[in-house]
Amino acid sequence: MKINRLLFFFILFYASECLAGVKAPLAVKGIIDLREIAVTNNFIVTLNGEWEFYWGKMLHPYDFKVSGGPKPSCFGRVPSYWTDYSPKLVKTAPMGFATYRLIALLPPGFRESLAFDMPVFDSAYDIFVDGNYMGGNGNPGKTEAETKPGYEKLFFRYNPKSDSISIIINVSNFHHRRGGFWLPVKFGTFANVQKHNAASWARDWSTVSLLLGFSLLFLFFFAIYPKDRMIGFFSLATIGLALRPLFTSNYLIHNIIAINWTWIVRCEYLGLYIILIGWYWFTLNLYPTKYFRIITWIITGIFSTTFLLTLFLRVSIFSNSTFIIYPSLILLIGYALARNIKGFLKKNTIEYVYFATFILLSVAAIHDVRVSLGKVATTSGYILAYVLVLFVFIQAAMLLYKWVKSFSEKEKLQSDLEYMNRNLEILVNERTQEINARKEEIENQNIKIAYQNKQLSETIQLKNKIFSVIAHDLRSPVVNILYMLNLLKEKEYKEKYDYFANASIQYSQQVINLLENMLVWGRGQEDKIKFSPEKRDLADIILTNLSIFKETADKKEISVNFTQIGNSKAFFDKDLLDIIIRNLLSNAVKYTQRGGRISILLKDKSLTGEGIVLKICDNGIGIPPAKQKYLFAATEVESTPGTENERGTGFGLKLCHELVKINNGTITVESKEGEGTCFMITLPE
Repeated sequence: MKINRLLFFFILFYASECLAGVKAPLAVKGIIDLREIAVTNNFIVTLNGEWEFYWGKMLHPYDFKVSGGPKPSCFGRVPSYWTDYSPKLVKTAPMGFATYRLIALLPPGFRESLAFDMPVFDSAYDIFVDGNYMGGNGNPGKTEAETKPGYEKLFFRYNPKSDSISIIINVSNFHHRRGGFWLPVKFGTFANVQKHNAASWARDWSTVSLLLGFSLLFLFFFAIYPKDRMIGFFSLATIGLALRPLFTSNYLIHNIIAINWTWIVRCEYLGLYIILIGWYWFTLNLYPTKYFRIITWIITGIFSTTFLLTLFLRVSIFSNSTFIIYPSLILLIGYALARNIKGFLKKNTIEYVYFATFILLSVAAIHDVRVSLGKVATTSGYILAYVLVLFVFIQAAMLLYKWVKSFSEKEKLQSDLEYMNRNLEILVNERTQEINARKEEIENQNIKIAYQNKQLSETIQLKNKIFSVIAHDLRSPVVNILYMLNLLKEKEYKEKYDYFANASIQYSQQVINLLENMLVWGRGQEDKIKFSPEKRDLADIILTNLSIFKETADKKEISVNFTQIGNSKAFFDKDLLDIIIRNLLSNAVKYTQRGGRISILLKDKSLTGEGIVLKICDNGIGIPPAKQKYLFAATEVESTPGTENERGTGFGLKLCHELVKINNGTITVESKEGEGTCFMITLPE
């Protein structure tokens, strides 16, 4: 417990040091006085404070040699984005250009070699020292077309010629969300600045190597034990943090590949999205709650979408995602610390360690956010990646402790279970298999019985409906036939013999069709429909049925047109197709008004793989859209009277659909109410 408390207070002390930064002289009204600090001949400072700021001007050394030279727009605080300057002093904009100027005062006669360790600027700059051009990043200009952004560290040596140094920096930004001087310039004696610069590069490379190594180690653990998803998410976040130094601070990526400014910024932001998603899921698995799971999914969705957009959008657009990143980071830190404190108060040993490390990570994260906003005057720059190395070490130790503890507990439990199950294992397995088998059998039987009961109930209801309809429709034509036969016995009706005979034939055909449909439907319910397909001429069946309905059509003055295009032979069962065509022609005549028309088209589409197509169309009353959806699958029997009150059974189309399926074909319908109906049947060739 004492060790945990010592570790906790050490981390708090380190955190306070990180936030404290490095004390250094500050520039006042464009002048920084180094006469006292430079006496040691061994110093390094940041050139922070008030620089002369010339907004909307691109000035050069010769501009300041003119008598009564340019007047500064204001004295701007450095480091800071120029949009952070008070509008009362100067009105700036995110896109634009400006000149910064500073005079550094050295001790009299100080001529030691000095060095400048330059940060990057948003998004291009040139630097002049005592009138000499020393370098820069990109090409600063007065317009977007003239400006070429760039990110690359600049380090150069300078030998002072007098007791003061004039520093002029021209900055332009037309590509990032805002521009300016957001990181400090490091300045000092050459050896000291060079040593600091080399140490910074070494730290970055060490951080990349260590974090990548640990991320691969955690990935290995996750690969062999994928159930521990916390390890996988921690590895994801660690990979993002390992790659971050490549695209920030010293921009190590330039030592590996040539990459332009846009992709450097893109990779920096893509890495941030990966880090946040990984840390959210790691924290959720470490401290799971219902509401934080919802938040984590929302954050994952937002940053996954932002990740994709960043690949295509301009830097000036996607860089505004920081307004989502910072609140998300604050929320994550707040949740983790709240849960840490809860465990800390319970005096959980592991929570002591997590609490201390999360505080350190929180401090480092806040520090890096402030650096990115130009709010911190320190030579340390970004420190989160360095602090994370310590956290990774602690996490690795916790992981190993967890695995060793789990392995020990597993061995003990395994030993106990082997002793307890030595005599029971076989019996339990047998009983379990038997119970599972019976359970599965009972479940299957229950499912089968429920399905059969449903089918039986539907079939009984449908049969009752059908028989009630048939009882009426069968009785009516038989009564009519008997009535006409009795009339023919009377002498006064002998002259109407032909009329009565034809009417009796029509009623008899109606009875036969009704009985045939009912018999075929009954066989279908018992799966006893005989299917004997063969290659036949479909046109013959159509013509035969047309002759049956010719008289009925003529009485209603309906014109019937039959067109055949190409081959008319198909592979089908003759009796079943006869019933299908008879039902469709009967419906067409029944629901077409007097003086209407019926068109029949038989077309060979075998070359396109569609087989033989039969279309029976009329310009009758049509079918309402609500009925079309359930025309072939309806379980209810509903007969609609014809245009002259002709009656039907109501299940003819359902029967047609089933018989077409038996013939390996398809049937579809197109209809508009008041305009007509068209049935299309496709049969295999």
